[in-house]
Amino acid sequence: MFCAKNPEVVEDKKIIIWPQWLAALTISLEAIVSGLATGWASPYLAQLTSAETDTPLKLTYTEASWVASFLNLGRLFGALFGALCQEYVGRKKVLLLSSLPLATSWVFDISTTTITTSLYVSRFCSGIGSGILWTTVSLYLGEIADPTIRGSLISMNVNVASMGIFLGNMMGPYLSMEMFAYVCLVPNILFIVLFSLIPESPYHYTLYGNIDKAEASLKWFRRKADVKAELQQLQDFVDGARTAFLPKLKDFLLPVNLKKILMLFGLNVFVYASAYNTMNSYAEIVVIKSGVSITPSIVVMALGFSTIVAGFTAVLVVDKFGRKNLLIVSSIGVAISLIVLGLHFYLLSLNFDSEKLTWLPITSLLTFSIFVSYGFIPIPGTLLSEIFPANLKNLASLSIGSSNAMLSFLFIKSFQPFIDAAGETIVFWTYGFVVLTAVPYVWYLIPETKGKSLLEIQRSSDPLNKGVVNYQSCDKKFNSIFVIDSSFKKNQRDDETRYSSKA
Repeated sequence: MFCAKNPEVVEDKKIIIWPQWLAALTISLEAIVSGLATGWASPYLAQLTSAETDTPLKLTYTEASWVASFLNLGRLFGALFGALCQEYVGRKKVLLLSSLPLATSWVFDISTTTITTSLYVSRFCSGIGSGILWTTVSLYLGEIADPTIRGSLISMNVNVASMGIFLGNMMGPYLSMEMFAYVCLVPNILFIVLFSLIPESPYHYTLYGNIDKAEASLKWFRRKADVKAELQQLQDFVDGARTAFLPKLKDFLLPVNLKKILMLFGLNVFVYASAYNTMNSYAEIVVIKSGVSITPSIVVMALGFSTIVAGFTAVLVVDKFGRKNLLIVSSIGVAISLIVLGLHFYLLSLNFDSEKLTWLPITSLLTFSIFVSYGFIPIPGTLLSEIFPANLKNLASLSIGSSNAMLSFLFIKSFQPFIDAAGETIVFWTYGFVVLTAVPYVWYLIPETKGKSLLEIQRSSDPLNKGVVNYQSCDKKFNSIFVIDSSFKKNQRDDETRYSSKA
């Protein structure tokens, strides 16, 4: 068994976590901006496709589907670019870089509000920025966070995006597109200024052999004078991570790692089949078609608020109840909600009074928003940051980020044609039954990573790493061996002394 040599360290049971929360809260400013870009779609697509709304620009439903989809197409390119840059310039700089295309998209919205092509470009830029952000943020937070709060930090930022969506849904009915863009530039600029003051991940410094800066970064995040034990653990974790691309690709294609990629990809198929990303773009249109007697924009705001509340509740329980349990609860709740929503449209097709059924779509959409926020939104990003070895994090981020963008694009772009061909009832029932099959998938295939260090997760998932143990256990073993060896030598010397005196 291999045990890394570790200097004597007195274990400090008091864990200081506020610097890690501060970093996460700073990043949340950009997560809000990304959420605002997503939340823009629901109110403004409803306005731009409505014959009753007086706007300088009008869109057909086909053009509206492209506007909704271009953000996700941009996410694909952003994910590719962000993942390729992370290893060379560091997570922090890539996160800062994500703010530039997002700011550019708001500038386009300010300067041109009457040209469809400019709207396409604006949404595409928003997608690039969001793609860069979401392929990087979970890795950065996973590397700076203590294992006891890692899930909470990542979940918080994913769910803060829901706050951005809610703000977008709330401001959209009352602000012009130009004023909306001005408002969105504020958190964008704040993020650039404040996050510049936060250190780079110690993982990146260790990867490039800059141990002094890695130690300084760890001291900033841990607020401890002595971080040698954790630094040694980090050095062992990244050992061999800086290899050429082809050896990395060879490792990436090993069955143990390929299984992890396919497992996460399968989980994300269920996530996007739940239509949560589609609902962000089409929520108000779906509410209008459901025939509720309440103002649709108010319903959408309520949905956004429920998502925020549920999301922050998930932050509190993700490191207590575990990843698998939340995913299973989320799957069941989302499936039932979608099936009930489909039932509502089926009853409308039988000429039931829509006003008397108003409670049904509102209840199903509210429960959908709550349950999707408990597991489907935060957990996949958390798993991405945890289950891959150091040398494969960027390739994993590249693969999952780009596949997520493609899945999101395909589901959003196909939503309107699917409804035109089959109707809302079949669409939502199909989504619901697909999501229900996620329960056995999660139960049998998704690993539980709650409370484990990154090194412990690798040991448990990769049989080749079984010999690597954490430093506390190494210390105990070395100390035990040292005590036994010292006792043996002392007894041996006593025997020799007694023998000499007798002689």
